[in-house]
Amino acid sequence: MQLLNLFAVYYLFGAARASPRPQGGALCTGVPYGYGYGGGCGFSNTTAAVSPASTNSTSTSTSISTSKTSSSIATAVGPITSPTSPITVVSARSGSPIHFLRMNARGLRFWLGGDTLSYCPEEVEQIDACPPGNETVFGLCSMAVLVPGGQSIYMTPTGEIAYTQAHSTFMPAGSVTCPFTYIKAAQAPFGLLSTLSGGFMACPTDGNTWQVFASLQNATVPQGNVSQCLGFDALAIDSTETYAAWEYT
Repeated sequence: MQLLNLFAVYYLFGAARASPRPQGGALCTGVPYGYGYGGGCGFSNTTAAVSPASTNSTSTSTSISTSKTSSSIATAVGPITSPTSPITVVSARSGSPIHFLRMNARGLRFWLGGDTLSYCPEEVEQIDACPPGNETVFGLCSMAVLVPGGQSIYMTPTGEIAYTQAHSTFMPAGSVTCPFTYIKAAQAPFGLLSTLSGGFMACPTDGNTWQVFASLQNATVPQGNVSQCLGFDALAIDSTETYAAWEYT
């Protein structure tokens, strides 16, 4: 059902979400794999050029007014480089088995396919205070969780995209914290998430899921062969959940 919903969004311009809770924003058409930031849906890594006011043809007051207007336009179309809310991520690589799979947290790592795994203590559940816990929501540096101390996101020295265990700050030596970058054009329905190393790749496992890595040729991948991994675009969709789980496991 999740995959069907995403395809419906892509081809029919509708708003959809795999979770039972509503989510704003919709995927749009015209976003093929490899489009970069100059592709469809209003993405651009440039801003409109603003011509200086000419004192030869306009008065001083007109020049000031034009300058202010041009400045406002330039600001409006400038790219957003930090999410304004927590996000969920959907992979995009047309014609591949990973097209339109959600990025899910499980086992302190990220995956395409499979389910999100989360936990909420019984005492919190008894007072009906547990977040839904059925989807993976996060920011550039941490998971969208309620557990005291939070859960930080990092990249391991072997290229895995990971998050810390609840109540622990442990990361392997050489790990990189806050490993993501983000860009979104003004008024665009979704942003693009990337990594400090330049992108994501999904690597096959022995099951039906793909593990998410930073795009590194020397990554240590599940089946030992980086050439089997598929690069993908990570479509970052705003979530309505400030805290989507108590903790991810």
